[in-house]
Amino acid sequence: MTDFDTIAPQPASSALAPVKKHTASFALLWLFVVLIVAAICYGALFILQQSSSHQQIVASLRTQVEQQAQAIETRQQLLEDNLSKEFVEQQQAVQANLNDLAEQVDSNNARLLSLSSVNRDEWKLQEAQYLLRLADQRILLEKDSQNALALALSADDVLRDMDQADLVGVRKLLAEEIAVLKLAGVIDREGIYLRLSALSNQIDAIPFIEPLGAQEEVLEEDIIPQDETFKQKITRNFYDLLHKLGSYVRVRDHGKTINAVLPPSEQKYLQQNLRLMLEQAQVALLRNEESIYQESLVKAQNWINQYYSLNEKATAVLEELQALQKEEISPELTNFSNSTSALNDYIAKREKMAAARRGVR
Repeated sequence: MTDFDTIAPQPASSALAPVKKHTASFALLWLFVVLIVAAICYGALFILQQSSSHQQIVASLRTQVEQQAQAIETRQQLLEDNLSKEFVEQQQAVQANLNDLAEQVDSNNARLLSLSSVNRDEWKLQEAQYLLRLADQRILLEKDSQNALALALSADDVLRDMDQADLVGVRKLLAEEIAVLKLAGVIDREGIYLRLSALSNQIDAIPFIEPLGAQEEVLEEDIIPQDETFKQKITRNFYDLLHKLGSYVRVRDHGKTINAVLPPSEQKYLQQNLRLMLEQAQVALLRNEESIYQESLVKAQNWINQYYSLNEKATAVLEELQALQKEEISPELTNFSNSTSALNDYIAKREKMAAARRGVR
């Protein structure tokens, strides 16, 4: 019994060992399966979270894209509105320019029609009016009576060729103005100017009043002795002084008192001043300045009387200066304002009558 009891338990422990090993393997298998399932669940959860995050990002990007698209659309609409506005403004400006051009064309057509209706008499009236304006210009600006008279006579010839009875009043006023201008005389400005130039060229030929010192022989200088005493020196200087004073004081008989005798060094200066006076008279002649013209000639005469020898040449120059002084260089000249005004009234009256006739037609 004792042996049975001790031998019997050994088979039971050997049978349970494989069962325990199988149970442990099965538990490990289930643990592995659980871990795999847990990993799959975690992976699925992670994927779901990432998918949700991607969806949010996609939604945000979509929102941004939609906002940008809306902003672009707004800008495009604004640009289209601006372009449309500018196009309308340019179209209006072009239309306004076209209207202005059309008005100018109509105005030019009207002028052409009016010019086409101008006859030969109207052209002659315009010519006479222009000639009278030129004559007035010669009188007022240039004091040229000769050219003004020629222009006025030409205007009268034009009016005479028209042979219109209504122009008798205009021609009467013009004839009166022409008569007054003829009585004023014609100024030979060119001749007077040339006479002054000829006198200016003869200035160097007029002899001066020469001092007697120029006519005397030059005395040789005295030789001063080396042993000259103080008294001899005073005496010599005294006689030298008397000799010099004697060269400046002379008495001449010219029938008049000589005020001054110019030394040779100042004679050229006086000649230049005389030429300057004659040139000043020429300028005054061209500018119709009577007072300056007279003053220049008087001053030239005074200088010749004072500083020149009164021989034949000086007398001839003085006589020519006196003759030039008597010339009238700025007479009172009439203008053609009355005849011009009457002619303008006549032209305006004709234009008014012509406009009335065109209006009736």
